[in-house]
Amino acid sequence: MSGFDKKEIKDGGAYDLIVAGGGAAGVCCAVTAARQGLNCLLIEREGCLGGTACVCGVMQLLGGRWYDPERDRMVRVVGGLFDEITDGLIAEGAAVDPDTVDVHSYNPYGWYPRMAAGIPCDVDRLKTRLEQLCLEAGVTLRCYTTVTDVEVSRNRVTKIFTHDKGGCTAFTAPLFADCTGDADLAFLAGCPTEKGRAEDGGLCPATTIFYVDGVDTAAYVAYQNEHQSPKLVEIIEDLKAKGEWPYDFEIFIAIETPRPGRMMVNTIRQTGVDGTDAVSMTQAGVEGRAMVYRLFDIMKSHFPGFANAHVSRVFDRVGVRETRRIVPRQPLTLESALEGRHYDDCVASTTYNFDLPDPKRPSYDPMMGDAKRPNAKRKHVKIEIPYGALLPKDADNLIVAGRCLGAEREVMGACRVMGPCMGMGQAAGNAAALALKTGSFLSVPTDELREKLIGQGCIGL
Repeated sequence: MSGFDKKEIKDGGAYDLIVAGGGAAGVCCAVTAARQGLNCLLIEREGCLGGTACVCGVMQLLGGRWYDPERDRMVRVVGGLFDEITDGLIAEGAAVDPDTVDVHSYNPYGWYPRMAAGIPCDVDRLKTRLEQLCLEAGVTLRCYTTVTDVEVSRNRVTKIFTHDKGGCTAFTAPLFADCTGDADLAFLAGCPTEKGRAEDGGLCPATTIFYVDGVDTAAYVAYQNEHQSPKLVEIIEDLKAKGEWPYDFEIFIAIETPRPGRMMVNTIRQTGVDGTDAVSMTQAGVEGRAMVYRLFDIMKSHFPGFANAHVSRVFDRVGVRETRRIVPRQPLTLESALEGRHYDDCVASTTYNFDLPDPKRPSYDPMMGDAKRPNAKRKHVKIEIPYGALLPKDADNLIVAGRCLGAEREVMGACRVMGPCMGMGQAAGNAAALALKTGSFLSVPTDELREKLIGQGCIGL
């Protein structure tokens, strides 16, 4: 801890499990462990739980359900805590039930059936629901806190150091979970990580999300269906030809929230943003907010249904799709994903798309085609996530869950959304319960781990 005298570091106490990151994966990890009696601390840098969903505004919870074209209906593909959380939100009127969406034509909840399988929710209600889950389970919450360093001895994390407005605090535990999305704990512990595209380090574009109210949803959807144009590509092409479209992204994405007439606009694509660099993120935030209002002027003038709309909310944190991934003990490869390989130690899975836009061509996804052929290369197969993909090298008592799992870059795009992140988090929490006696995640019997998950209603194993 250079720069701080040791006497200035407060002792925060000891826990059975310390979870860094209070997003989808972190909450599910902490709740699962605490429900089994572990004394669990959940550390979050923001002032609320929910991660990208709540802080960045990504209110559509993707990857927990899947549209089965053969049976012409939505099916649950994650289960467990994902279903517990989303079913509760739906019952409260704080989320849209995918079973109520007409997927046989373009719709305001994601156009294609595979996208309409997402669950749009009220992000503020989601925050409170996640907080209540943690408190009811006995999780100790500590927000406004950043992990700054770790102490490592013989391939074990022994202590973490944090900073908040009150100064520096150290916490100890036999087990740690990295649910930061950025592999922060693993990185600080010296575990090998990867970041970006192999050939140039390029990272997936980031997005400043904003909400607009007063949208004439019927007019918007009617145009999409009449022109068979869910992303308004021909309008944008015309504006571009006239010199009235100043962006390098070429598609429009807006999805209705549970409140009629309120749309989440997930259109802006910001290239060259590094989510692990404060200078880069500061610049992205400044530029993103400026882009919001310029884009909105175009929407009001040219996009059907937006003439009388107004910007109601611009989210403070830029949404980041990609940063670090751990180098795991068992990598999840693109080859295995395309083959639909089964793992005996499968602890979670995803049926979501290979959704990872190109670092330099923000409207093009190498794994999915382009705006005019949006699913050109996608094969819908279940991608299984093995337990070994959650275990970083060189740290026996550290597990990860969420976007920073040990997957090849292209596969990470299918694993980074809420459904599989919650599934991985629940797996990590159960693994912690099994590892507590030995203090090592390497000793966890995966058959027993899978039995626990199945007993908790998890699907896709």
